[in-house]
Amino acid sequence: MEIKSLPCDFLICTVKNHKKHKKILLDLIDKMPQSQSQQNSKSDWLVDRNYPREYLHYFYNNVIDPIMDEQKKHFKADQWHIDNGWFQQYHDGTYHKFHNHEKANWANVYFVELPSSKDVTQIKVNDKIFEYKAKEGDVITFPAHLLHMAPQINKKRKTVIAFNSNFSYF
Repeated sequence: MEIKSLPCDFLICTVKNHKKHKKILLDLIDKMPQSQSQQNSKSDWLVDRNYPREYLHYFYNNVIDPIMDEQKKHFKADQWHIDNGWFQQYHDGTYHKFHNHEKANWANVYFVELPSSKDVTQIKVNDKIFEYKAKEGDVITFPAHLLHMAPQINKKRKTVIAFNSNFSYF
């Protein structure tokens, strides 16, 4: 059997009115209970799924729809679906080790706060880190099976909203 690697899409989309949304989202994230994992400073990943997430309600209703609609057009899909959103904040030496997202086609990261362009999510493709340029206010979308990680953050805080997405064709 011969296996050949084929190119696939990595999307970078910019959120309109990011500065307005950033302030609102950070205020809502600050209301979330403190739940730490071993590697990142604060996340709601381990918070009970029934706990209300006002920031996600705002994010879904005011931020992400136009981007997902553009992606749907790009992929020539009939509809899109978001599954399982969460936030993560990093600072003071915290990071997130290499991992992937199972049971999803696409992984997405919205850079709500991004101290430096070198702090973007690192994505492995064929055992090499994929190079891309993103800035605060961007959403990156990439195949969810790829290993990716958040590099160690040192002084300033980095905040992301991550979510999985799928596209359907009828």
